[in-house]
Amino acid sequence: MKLRDFGILEGISEVIATTISSTGKPNAAPIGIISDGKMYARIYPNTHTYSNIKATKKLVANVVSDPLLFVLSALGDLDEKEFYTVDEMPALRYADAWALFECEEDKQDNTLIYLHPIKGKILRKRARTINRGANAIIEATVHATRYLATKDEKYLEWIAHYEEIVKKCGGEREKEAMRRLEESIQ
Repeated sequence: MKLRDFGILEGISEVIATTISSTGKPNAAPIGIISDGKMYARIYPNTHTYSNIKATKKLVANVVSDPLLFVLSALGDLDEKEFYTVDEMPALRYADAWALFECEEDKQDNTLIYLHPIKGKILRKRARTINRGANAIIEATVHATRYLATKDEKYLEWIAHYEEIVKKCGGEREKEAMRRLEESIQ
């Protein structure tokens, strides 16, 4: 399985990780998969994603091109109808591709989770240009989650910067994503 074919590239690839709790509740949250010879992610211990990985030792990386889905999954819970099941794990209905990983916790740093690919599926092949508005939403979403965790005002300034890019370069989905993001951090 070549992860490059799934859109997971060298460096940091932003995906929406889906996991499942020990009680069967699906969860979705954006994560950055880091590929630099090894494949891993930093998952913070006080999250559903971390608890679910500890319980199942698995996650599904959903390659998604919809910026609104990033915002909704980062700042709230997705409705269960947004998921379907792959090998007893949740995947997103609107993903372009998914890859199922086995997870291994680093022995010294429990936030570092090594990812070992098991299988995947490309659902939609799309030719895509780079859209600055969509990229700005991803950056703003990262800063929104950090602002909510720390309340550090610098993140609000950065979000405002990205909001200007969305206004200029984004389409309706990007603008709706920015509206939702702004509502969630107030």
